[in-house]
Formats: sequence, structure tokens, C-alpha cells
Amino acid sequence: MSSSRREVLATVGLALLLLPLCLAAWYVSAGPVGWLPAQLAAPAISVAGGKVLRVETMQRQVAYEVAIEGPYRPGGAPRAEARVEVQAGTYTFGIAVFMALALAARGWRRPRRLALGIAILLPLPAFGIAMDVLQQLGASPQVGALLAWTPFMREVIALGYQAGSLLLPTLAPIVAWLALLADGWRPRVFSGT
Repeated sequence: MSSSRREVLATVGLALLLLPLCLAAWYVSAGPVGWLPAQLAAPAISVAGGKVLRVETMQRQVAYEVAIEGPYRPGGAPRAEARVEVQAGTYTFGIAVFMALALAARGWRRPRRLALGIAILLPLPAFGIAMDVLQQLGASPQVGALLAWTPFMREVIALGYQAGSLLLPTLAPIVAWLALLADGWRPRVFSGT
């Protein structure tokens, strides 16, 4: 077995060993970690779905109170309010994946590098959270009828929901880690030693 292959396997093995510890740390801090993405998602929800009246963050959940005003009709525009709850932890677990990768690589055990990677990844879950809320609003019979979404808009929200819940949380930490590698930081896999 070549030394580079051995280094790759060692880094992957160490990352897999560190992953449960990083997931445990993320699980304990999921409430505070989910606060920023929840706040960043509110303007996107307001633009596409209605006015966000209140954002409430719980341990791993975020609840939005949204007021929706339908298109104008004679006699006034119909209004409705909805409370939508989202599991924010579904969208923030990528931070734990990034931490495991970073801690497994040589030269990454510096707090500044970890902080930069986490700062890059922290706002990304806002996209998935916003798409989840919009998907729930559109699926609601009483609220969905008031939203003046075109079929194209509904397809964009469905695609955004899939990308935000499946692709972004799993691929973004790996892409961020590799992008930071291209910036001159070499883990033991690419160090050539």
C-alpha cells in the first residue's frame, strides 16, 4: 500500500472516529448554533411567503409566526396567520462534519482555522430553513390558497427544499474544507510526507 493511500485512509479513519464526538458537541449546542440561520431565514420568508411576525428558537427547533395577505378582492384582501415549526438541527449538522474533517487533518488543529470554516458554514442553513417554511406554507390548505405563487415558483421552492435539506448540509462542509485546503492549508493527506 502506498504512503499516500495510507495517509488518506488514516485521515478518513480519524475523521470517522472524531465524528461522534463532534456530533455530540453539535447536539449540545444546536440551539445557539441554529439561532443565526433562523434569523437570516426570516427576510427570505417575508419576501416569498408573507410577513414574519415572530421568530422563536427552541433547543433544535425554530417556530415562525407568519401573516399572509392574499391578493386584493372587492371588500378587502383575505388574511391568515400561520405558525410553522422547523427542525433547525436538520440543516446545521454539517458543522459537526466539518469539525471532524478539520480535526482529522494535520495542521488544522488551530482554533482560527476551525472558526473560519464554521463562520463560512453558519449562515448556509438559513437557505434550507427558509425553503422548509415556504414548503410548509404552500402545503397548508388554508394558507396555500392565499399565496399567489405561480407553478414555476412552487417548483423552485420544492427544488430549493430538496437542495437545502439534502445537498447543502452534507456537501457544504466538504466543499468548505476542500476550499480551505486550496488556500494553502494542507492536511496530512495532501502534505506529501
